[in-house]
Amino acid sequence: MKTYTENEINAIKFYTGDVSGTDSFYGDGKAYVTLNSLFFPGIATEKMRADEGKRLNPAIIENVPRLLGFFNCLFSAFGKSSLAQSCTAYRVERMADFEMCRSLGRTISFTSTSLAGFLDEYRDRRGIALMKFNLKEGSHCIDIAEVLNYYAKAGEREILLPPFMEIAIEEKELTQAESCITDCDGNPPFISAEVSVNGICTEMENEDVHLCDCQSGIRVYNALNNGETPTEADIAEYSVWKKSLQKRLYTIISHYL
Repeated sequence: MKTYTENEINAIKFYTGDVSGTDSFYGDGKAYVTLNSLFFPGIATEKMRADEGKRLNPAIIENVPRLLGFFNCLFSAFGKSSLAQSCTAYRVERMADFEMCRSLGRTISFTSTSLAGFLDEYRDRRGIALMKFNLKEGSHCIDIAEVLNYYAKAGEREILLPPFMEIAIEEKELTQAESCITDCDGNPPFISAEVSVNGICTEMENEDVHLCDCQSGIRVYNALNNGETPTEADIAEYSVWKKSLQKRLYTIISHYL
């Protein structure tokens, strides 16, 4: 029986949106929108989220020690979690994010999948790809309902994959049923693919970089939330900061996986 610390359980709850109170960071039930965007280069991902009507939370990046503390707890939980048996899990992905995963050959951010098939709740995206993940016994994934005593979305049967995991993608022909799965504009998927997941990728270097709080990123978020275009200077500075953050996060997760 795996034993998780209170901080690890709280990190899982927070990521899945099980929050309470009005704290600008830990009270955000959709913090995963902002958290996942931190693993992507540039601001294209942030722009896509904002265009879909999702809010980017400046509080996520205003306190780097708090942010790194959360990631450390969630990564630690992944280190303790492994699948008891192989399974197939499903995800409705943004086509742009799918293309980046295929290009890099790895998961980029935390990747929420479902044992219950392609969920309607994740068809609020513009331009989608259908992904079937073939997960092996012993894979470092978190079965949310198994870990948490109470999970409000138990029907989703969520399996959460960590970032930085090597993957191999095989394109498949869309079935008739899959063609009926539509995005937020009513358009069918661009692609269907089977994905095999292996261990943590090795192309990144461990690097314990120093990170300051990201004021340029806060300005980028505020602009996008207001339907405005961030300045080129803020975009450039935020993009460099994110690259440093990603190196730091890879160093942390490599300690556990």
